[in-house]
Amino acid sequence: MRTTTALHGDSESPHTPIDVPDALSRLGDDRELLSAIIEIYLEDSPALLDKIRRAVMGNDPHSLQRAAHNLKGLAVTLSAGDVAAAASRLEHMGSSSSLSDAVPVVTELESHLNDLKSAVQRYVKNPR
Repeated sequence: MRTTTALHGDSESPHTPIDVPDALSRLGDDRELLSAIIEIYLEDSPALLDKIRRAVMGNDPHSLQRAAHNLKGLAVTLSAGDVAAAASRLEHMGSSSSLSDAVPVVTELESHLNDLKSAVQRYVKNPR
């Protein structure tokens, strides 16, 4: 079983909202770039979540697919596995025009986004 390094790599945990060492590895160990991507995430994720909600409520699979895909891309770059997984499921629902089970996945996504927001805000305050 793979364990994920905790937010700052100071302890082992089976689950964290963001795997900072993995994200840094994806970004060539560039902490400034990671901080910039976190800022983009903090700016863009609320609007993307709103687009996802509106797409689900309006039964608009194409808009759901696009917004979920964009959010998934940010989450993958941040090594935020739970957000990426939920966004990926919503993206698939959109691409297959099957939104009947989307509401609970949006609720799950919202929870993961809240956890991720707290984690990245802690990182921004103490980027080690």
